[in-house]
Amino acid sequence: MAPRTVDVVAAGPPPTDLYDPAGPAWALAAGLAARGHSVQVTYPAPAEAPAPPAGLLAAPFPAVTAHVGTPLGDAELTREAARHLRPAAGTIVRDPSGLGPLGHHAGHRSVVSFVRTLGAEPGAASAPTGWRAKLPGWGERRGVRRLEREALAEATAVCCASAAQRELLASDYGVAPERLRVTAPAVAPGPAAPAREAARRQLVVPDDVPLAVLLPPVDPANAPALVPAIEAFHRTRPIFTGARLAVLGIPEAPGPGLVSLPARDGATVASAVAAADVAIACASGLSLDPGIVVALRAGVPTIVAPSAPVGEEADGTVRRANVAEAGELASVLAELFADPEGRRALGEKGRAYAHRFDPDRLAEELESAGALGAA
Repeated sequence: MAPRTVDVVAAGPPPTDLYDPAGPAWALAAGLAARGHSVQVTYPAPAEAPAPPAGLLAAPFPAVTAHVGTPLGDAELTREAARHLRPAAGTIVRDPSGLGPLGHHAGHRSVVSFVRTLGAEPGAASAPTGWRAKLPGWGERRGVRRLEREALAEATAVCCASAAQRELLASDYGVAPERLRVTAPAVAPGPAAPAREAARRQLVVPDDVPLAVLLPPVDPANAPALVPAIEAFHRTRPIFTGARLAVLGIPEAPGPGLVSLPARDGATVASAVAAADVAIACASGLSLDPGIVVALRAGVPTIVAPSAPVGEEADGTVRRANVAEAGELASVLAELFADPEGRRALGEKGRAYAHRFDPDRLAEELESAGALGAA
């Protein structure tokens, strides 16, 4: 299609943490730019924020408001972002959709909003981080819902992660069905991972022992969620002599057979996954764990929670298990450790499925659906 001028409103600067909430917006911006569109990313950022990737324009603004850290503060950031939109931009992408409208700055342009979580979703208001964890009562929750509705009302296309979310947007937020699309979030490809042997040298793990990698918790404060997986590994290790578990994203994971990797950046996660026979993801919330995508792209069989939002077509591409129950998880881990051919087959299915998260695929999907508007 003919190149478009697209402005992306992101939640923050270019991420260094694989789990940064701003990651999907920057990944999509890169995907759009790679397909020849002129893309600017507008975002709140501190003065020392990293420079944007090559090929993208940037319009950062101070991440300071009169009500910083509150829902009203988020709406104020939306209004500030709106003032930095290019007049020539025919399409505005909001990822996430966020709180409050862009207002008159949106004009008659196409507005594509990506919904990540909603205040009306079960579990959203009790999320462990950000202002959602601090909402004191019904009155403020109602204010959040109002700001969410105002943001969604001006969108010409609303992209969400699941059929359940689509139904909620139609029933509780009044979004017309013809404006709704179920799409997979974009996850940036990240740095190239080393070969398996080189990755194992970095971890000081022999080539001939089973290795599982425990992906970081999406919320850094939720390290206790990893405890059942570590216990499951300890139950499994006597069966598989020398087995190791690389634990990512927490400061220290002491114990026999454990390798601690505190970082959560894309290079660290990709390198650990490249060395692994199995990946374990403990996330079971409302947002996709990007570490799962890294593992799937590497062809590493991945154990996920039954409720992990990997997509409604993920059956047969991941292994679902109760990751909060050490006994069940130990059985599944032992089964995969003992079955190289089964691991290979599951890994290949996962690798093929992972293409749905490629930024250029999402950019092409938006083009094909006409969501980017006229040239």
